[in-house]
Amino acid sequence: MCLSKVYDNADKENKVLLTNIQRIDFDGDDLVFTDLLENKTRIKGRILSADLVGGKIIIETK
Repeated sequence: MCLSKVYDNADKENKVLLTNIQRIDFDGDDLVFTDLLENKTRIKGRILSADLVGGKIIIETK
């Protein structure tokens, strides 16, 4: 199983927002991230890049 970390691209610092993400869903302007324990987190924004092999998802929050 490949798990990923979600980073916020604000000010190019790439701050870690979430870890152990197994699923990403889209709901309008919301990104819905589901972690290993099935907890869901909604964030308004867009995906800038997703390296699923490297486990790194970079988003831009609104």
